[in-house]
Amino acid sequence: MALLRRFSFGLSLSLYCLLSASASRAADWPPLPPDDLRMTQFAQEPGAPAVILIREEIADDPHNNHSVYMRIKVLNEAGRKYADVEIPYSRRHFSIGDVSGRTIHTDGTIIPFQGQVFDKVVLKKREGPRSEETRIFVKSFALPDVQVGSILEYRYSLRYDDNLFVSPEWIVQQDLFQREAHFKFIPYDGMLQLAHDRIGNGVAWTSYLPKGVQPQRHEVPRATYASVREASRWIDLQMPNIPAIVREPYMIPISELRYRVKFYYMVGAKQEDFWKEEGKYLSKDAEIFMGRKGNVDQVVGQMVTPNDTPEQKIRKLYTYVAQLDNWTYNPERPEQQDRALGIKSNQGAEDVIRQHGGSHDDLNRLFVALVRTAGVPASLIWVPSRDSSFFDPAFLSTAQLSAEVAIVNLGGKDVFLDPGSKFCPYSLLDWRYSNAKGPRQADGKSTVFSDTPLPDYNHAMIQRLARITLSNDGRFDGIVKVGFYGLEAMDRRQQGGRTDATGRKKLLEDEVRSWLPADSDVALTSDPDWANSESHLAAEFKVSGPLALGSGKRWIIPAHLFQVNEHPRFSASQRINAIYFYYLTREIDEVHVTLPAGMQVESLPGAENVRLDYALYKTDQKAENPNGFVAHRDLVLGGVAFPSNMYKEIKDFFDKVKTGDDQPVLAKTAVTADAH
Repeated sequence: MALLRRFSFGLSLSLYCLLSASASRAADWPPLPPDDLRMTQFAQEPGAPAVILIREEIADDPHNNHSVYMRIKVLNEAGRKYADVEIPYSRRHFSIGDVSGRTIHTDGTIIPFQGQVFDKVVLKKREGPRSEETRIFVKSFALPDVQVGSILEYRYSLRYDDNLFVSPEWIVQQDLFQREAHFKFIPYDGMLQLAHDRIGNGVAWTSYLPKGVQPQRHEVPRATYASVREASRWIDLQMPNIPAIVREPYMIPISELRYRVKFYYMVGAKQEDFWKEEGKYLSKDAEIFMGRKGNVDQVVGQMVTPNDTPEQKIRKLYTYVAQLDNWTYNPERPEQQDRALGIKSNQGAEDVIRQHGGSHDDLNRLFVALVRTAGVPASLIWVPSRDSSFFDPAFLSTAQLSAEVAIVNLGGKDVFLDPGSKFCPYSLLDWRYSNAKGPRQADGKSTVFSDTPLPDYNHAMIQRLARITLSNDGRFDGIVKVGFYGLEAMDRRQQGGRTDATGRKKLLEDEVRSWLPADSDVALTSDPDWANSESHLAAEFKVSGPLALGSGKRWIIPAHLFQVNEHPRFSASQRINAIYFYYLTREIDEVHVTLPAGMQVESLPGAENVRLDYALYKTDQKAENPNGFVAHRDLVLGGVAFPSNMYKEIKDFFDKVKTGDDQPVLAKTAVTADAH
């Protein structure tokens, strides 16, 4: 009986990071039609850099092999980048082999790939407001002598451990148009020993495909003497003319938009039965961990007093857990280094206390154990990370659940808490785990699904204050004070925690510099409190740079200093995808500008007040002192997800924001003013 380890493997193929392999021999390339060599453009995708002519992926679980074959036509200069292939993979369980490829020029000349395949680490930006980077191990190679008009072909094999079975995810839709794509999955045909000693048999899938398109199941009779690893059934999908995925600003995670098919080995056929059982096992695993208490009682005795209210107890225990070493946010270390430091995987709450640290989920489990010991009811909920995926109960796999979040019952009300997210303030959740659905611990026999709350816009706020003076050459000099609140403070503290003091200083200076006119100088003058997650992150800067544009004896001055580099949020006239903002936000700005002696304000922009049910934009500009003005701005976004048919309304709102932000102040010399 084979062991099916719980391992999530997405068989994806983006043209920067193609993920699969080929079992075919290098000589067995498919025939190449002459028309494909002569092709100079593709009618279905005018202006496309390249087009995928043929794509084939085969997942063969009985033989522990995934394979891919690709044929790409380069249509213009930008398409030459597809000659550089990067294959992300887990070095612990997987190996890449059988790499072959060739470049075919328009005259039929063939240049075979004879180069090397390299191991390297690449930085990939995560989806989200601040595009954090993660490190990914890849195999990479480059096809030779690629020109506009060339056809690229390559394939390779990805093999994995004999006792590991991998149900694939077909990422059908890609960044390029695909003229022809074929997917095939040969599942393991015997019984599997799953987690918690359950027996699995058979495979199923959840598909996200165009209407009327579905994978097809095939079966052939098996001889009585056949090996258990000989396939008697398979699932395939053949699709012609697959459009390229459309990328637009402010859209839901791309992984949730692509045409795709997710496979899983079955325990039970009914959705309700699956989640009922999985909920029990998730809860059982957590309870075993939290039940290994060790010195939990001692910690609670040290942290709380009998006279504390329930909420005071919770806050003290939250502070204790939040200050432990958070391994999830530490730089990756080799296992050998962990062993040298005496660090081992936590098996229970007592281990987290003893090692003074743990992963995100370790810390949240410890927190629940502490809270219960203090006499307050607490439980867990399992949720996805919505910067990459959403929970779908029809996909019968717990691999879609990324994190555990604590639920504390205070006075009959559920309070969702997340000390396992570094620098997350009390009463908030990391935005990735907020507004997310998932199964939660519950009494009784049924699995209960709940939604985590979405913090309001005041819990993700940026306040900016500028006091600047203009010189006679139109340059400004002064100070800027910035306060980041709630999720905005957490986000920057998390980034700052990954670097040193110099790196944190640069992080803030670069952000403020990005708001100001080009060639501005920014210097941090007060070091923020990076450690206290319960306070806002406050910083002060000395700033200077060019600002006013002169025209004779008149100047044009931006009223809203922090928006001079803002681009329109939505420039396209039409929209295909739904609009998605990651969390609710607010910006409050106040800018004081003093003009040089001999100049005065000639005219100020009118006040703006644009309101929707879910958004607000207000500005107000007033003269200040004999030769200055003050501009106030307030922008509130109070909605997260909107269907594409609301695009015009949302675009109109942000167009008005952009127009209001761009309205200038006009100034002129006092002499000219007196002459009139």
